[in-house]
Amino acid sequence: MSSQEIINAIHSLVREGKSITTAAVKARVGGQVSMPQLLQLISRYKQSPDSLPPASDIPAAPVAAADLPDLLERIQALEARLARLEQLLEQKR
Repeated sequence: MSSQEIINAIHSLVREGKSITTAAVKARVGGQVSMPQLLQLISRYKQSPDSLPPASDIPAAPVAAADLPDLLERIQALEARLARLEQLLEQKR
């Protein structure tokens, strides 16, 4: 867990107007969190919000054009499965 992920979570909560608590930041980060690092960054933010570096926006990796047909097939297959599950669910009611 990098400190930047914790910083991003703090900034995200601030943008949403939510309280900066250990539980909120930990939930936002998800996964394993270094508690000493988490507590240190939250404390630092609460003492001086401007002391934290800005959030880094890591852009999503672009989808290669060659992957699009495969992705479209997967979407269609998932939609068909979902339709079938909904049909089975309706039959059981």
